[in-house]
Amino acid sequence: MKKSENSIFFPILLNLQKFPCLIVGGGKVAHRKVQSLLMFSAKITVISPRICKPLKELHKSKKIKVITKSYSKEHLKNFKIVFSTTNNKKVNEQVRKDCNNEGVLLNVADNPSLCDFILPANVKRGALTVSISSQGKAPFMVSELKKKSEHIFSPVYINIMELAGEFRNRLLTNGKFKSPKSKTKAFNKFLMIDWELILEQEGKNKAHKHLREILKDFK
Repeated sequence: MKKSENSIFFPILLNLQKFPCLIVGGGKVAHRKVQSLLMFSAKITVISPRICKPLKELHKSKKIKVITKSYSKEHLKNFKIVFSTTNNKKVNEQVRKDCNNEGVLLNVADNPSLCDFILPANVKRGALTVSISSQGKAPFMVSELKKKSEHIFSPVYINIMELAGEFRNRLLTNGKFKSPKSKTKAFNKFLMIDWELILEQEGKNKAHKHLREILKDFK
């Protein structure tokens, strides 16, 4: 897994329930990684001789596993995804070497040149995930764009995505929407409606009623 200064990272959504994650380091950076990963139901093990209080609390509540030891190659067993969050250059380089030898994907905090993959900034609203990345070139810009996206995609989008998912399921199981043209017409009808306004002014139940009425309008 040789890196270069011109590495280009491909965006992908990965089912982390199938790929347990190992985090090397137990400080604030590790805690931030854990928080991000837990948003996507990841199975996480943290290894470090010293563990910060927030990580101890997560371990106590059984949201993560903790190993209070120094990292060694043996800890890579059963992991395909590793995050190294230490500020110790030697540890990071050793983790890099071990991951190379074992075919394990590695992310090293704030060091794209050692990374097999990098993490985008994410705005998550239920089933909606908006990811923003600068390929590691300008994290400060990504942070600003994330703030703007959080404003654009307010929490109401949690309900909008639920409605969109229900609409799609109903449409695909409805016999009168057999042709691609009829499906596209129905989807466009859904997209023309200001669901944010309906949810804020009329509530979730009325929004679902509007959804059902859209399908009834098609002959």
